[in-house]
Amino acid sequence: MFWIFLVTFTMSEMMNGYSTKGNQIGRCPSDGSTEVFALEREPAYLSCRLCNASTLLTMNDLKALGLTITWFKEIHKNGPVEPLVKMDRIVAEGLMLEFWPATVNDTGRYFCSLFNGTHNITGPNMSLFAVPINKGCYTLELTYGQTGVIGSSIELHCPQIEYKNNIEDLKWYKNCQENIHTGSSLLFKKLEKENAGYYTCKLTVEHFGVQYNLTRTLSLTLKEPLVEPKLIYPLKEHIEVVLGENRTINCTAVAGNGMKLQMHLNWFLGESPVVKCNQAQPVCKNEMREEIENNIRYIVRPLIFTQIKEEQLNKCFKCFLKTSGEITSGCIILQQKGKSDVHGVITLLVSILVVLIAVAIGCVVFNVEIALCFRDLTGKDETLKDSKEYDAYVLLLESNETLLSAEEEQQFALELLPAILEKQFGYRLCIFERDVPPGGTADDILFYINKCRRLIIILSKEYVDDECSSMYELMTGLHQVLVETKIKPILIELKPINSIKSLPESLQLVLKSKRTVKWKGSKSAFKQSYFWKKVRYLMPAKGGQRANKSLWFHEKTPVTNM
Repeated sequence: MFWIFLVTFTMSEMMNGYSTKGNQIGRCPSDGSTEVFALEREPAYLSCRLCNASTLLTMNDLKALGLTITWFKEIHKNGPVEPLVKMDRIVAEGLMLEFWPATVNDTGRYFCSLFNGTHNITGPNMSLFAVPINKGCYTLELTYGQTGVIGSSIELHCPQIEYKNNIEDLKWYKNCQENIHTGSSLLFKKLEKENAGYYTCKLTVEHFGVQYNLTRTLSLTLKEPLVEPKLIYPLKEHIEVVLGENRTINCTAVAGNGMKLQMHLNWFLGESPVVKCNQAQPVCKNEMREEIENNIRYIVRPLIFTQIKEEQLNKCFKCFLKTSGEITSGCIILQQKGKSDVHGVITLLVSILVVLIAVAIGCVVFNVEIALCFRDLTGKDETLKDSKEYDAYVLLLESNETLLSAEEEQQFALELLPAILEKQFGYRLCIFERDVPPGGTADDILFYINKCRRLIIILSKEYVDDECSSMYELMTGLHQVLVETKIKPILIELKPINSIKSLPESLQLVLKSKRTVKWKGSKSAFKQSYFWKKVRYLMPAKGGQRANKSLWFHEKTPVTNM
């Protein structure tokens, strides 16, 4: 009976191209070694790899094609084969041949064969190699290599672990010590020298109530990070020397720890290379030499001054490091001892002083523009939570005798000022003639002034009559400004003031302050003029008060014909 089977097996080896129901069944393309290793007393399995037109067959394919699978084991190398005897420890499950567990006697070559009732189709040969468990926690013959770079990160994965259902339960050991980690992988964010060693991963699986251990071992070897060649001296050095002395200066570069690169060091003065030392020259260069220190390789090229001369001072002697892909350089400058480059220091200090003065002048000249720009960028708002209703109280100083001829001043106070400050910058003004109901009393004036953050005084002549209709408003507002300091003033000179002595003393104090803005006729008539910037600067900062760009910057149109 066995001989009949053997003949059938031999014929099947010759019929890998046999067609079954129009399907081309045969061995799958090789994907590397078919050897399988396992430790003694640990589970293992073999897979029957047959393909239908290069597509790996599944169990459903076997059923659809009416194929059955049989496993065979080679008794001796290149010897006869025999069908695998069914036993409890070795189980054929679908396309798999499972060992629960593997033993040394299981070592050998295994074949799978498909049978459709007429012909056999034989799969590729495999081998299972089982060895006794080492006295330690790992066996060197079954150790997988892994290489890392010191300082970099690496993630270790347990190799050849086929049982994925509980992979998160993997336990990791280093050099057979206690459990250092539990999880599907072992991550090192930054490798250090002491991380080298043997890492064993162990997974416990259960089969028919019996627990088995699957172990794999990784040998982690570390290497130093690649160091590129680098010039370390000189960079830019100032060296004090004595005229007439002999001095040797070494240009030094780290050679790196990678493959030996073509490196070259050379000294230059200006565009010309320094000559080699073969005769008595005042300055020359020696040949390159190699030095080893602390396992680091250095390349050195000396620059020799046999007798330092004055013409060699304050000149840049450059050392160039040339590799296969880059050129870097450093420089030395000789300076006579006791005579350092004072001129350079003085020049630097003067330059810094000039810059500071220029910045200070710019801050003074453009302080208004700088402050307004800062407000716009930060959205600063001084009007929040101060319980004030108005941003400014507008006071136009005028006398009874000029009341009828003050159309120009009233146009400024009642039309132009609110048109700009209210409509374009979002301020809220309190104008007595406009906002206080007719028949307002003196107490009403004080009441409204107290509700404002600024007092805008519009001065249109050099004197203020005692009988001026706005005198009480002025005195009340100045009392708030100078005595109680509850409100800040803004004095607008609508017309030039030639002499301030005719004004009340309290008004003279305000006029002498820096809170004065002068109207300069047509020069101030444009909305982007300094006059309006200064008024806005003296007003409280208010968030979201950027001017309407289309009105403010587009056309240089006078705001009034005053």
